[in-house]
Amino acid sequence: MKAAQAAARAINPERFPLYLYKSILRLHYGLPAPARLMGDTYVKDEFKRHINAKPEFVKPFITEWTNYCMMLSKQLSSAGIRKGNIGKDLDSDKMEQLSNEHIQQLVELRVEADKHMGRDDFFQNLQNITENREKSV
Repeated sequence: MKAAQAAARAINPERFPLYLYKSILRLHYGLPAPARLMGDTYVKDEFKRHINAKPEFVKPFITEWTNYCMMLSKQLSSAGIRKGNIGKDLDSDKMEQLSNEHIQQLVELRVEADKHMGRDDFFQNLQNITENREKSV
């Protein structure tokens, strides 16, 4: 019984964002060096920006970062070695819900990720997506 009580005291909901933050940074050790550097910088910046966020923004923020943490932990082995591709594409339903500001932030993130990973095909893909959207309108 004492162990259960100690565990209950240790799990402080107010400190969950800190535990989540630390878990994500620990998982990033399993990423390639350029992705880790970019990911760590992005995570630190996002968590700092949301320290004093309004309550209506905190729940979706924590939910999405928890999903990211779980997805990344499944994609990395116990030794931190990459298994296949890292990450996943954003659902089209979620893309429709994003504001222009969030879409711009995603584009900037993708450009930085491609620079760090030595890829330059993003702009071609973005142009194809834009053309397809214009055709469907």
